Amino acid sequence: LIQLRTGHIPLNKHLHRISKAPSPLCPSCRERDESVHHYLLACPTYTRQRSAMRAELGPKAHQLKNLLNDNKCTKSLFKFIARTRRLLSSFGDV
Repeated sequence: LIQLRTGHIPLNKHLHRISKAPSPLCPSCRERDESVHHYLLACPTYTRQRSAMRAELGPKAHQLKNLLNDNKCTKSLFKFIARTRRLLSSFGDV
């Protein structure tokens, strides 16, 4: 959760900044930089997983500040991360 809050997480925007990825672009959609905001709220590749999270959380799931700071959102946030499998190689099954 701290890594999501600080942006120091193995998503391409951060990895590119520290010279660990050739590009900051999202590897899934190749449309935008893969930031925390893009991954959690915008990437079209994860629409299905995001819809499930939004069904669980309602309007709270539409704002990054809620997802990262409201304890009531933590369980659904981690379910979203697990469902996307995007961070599986870094963190295992969360």
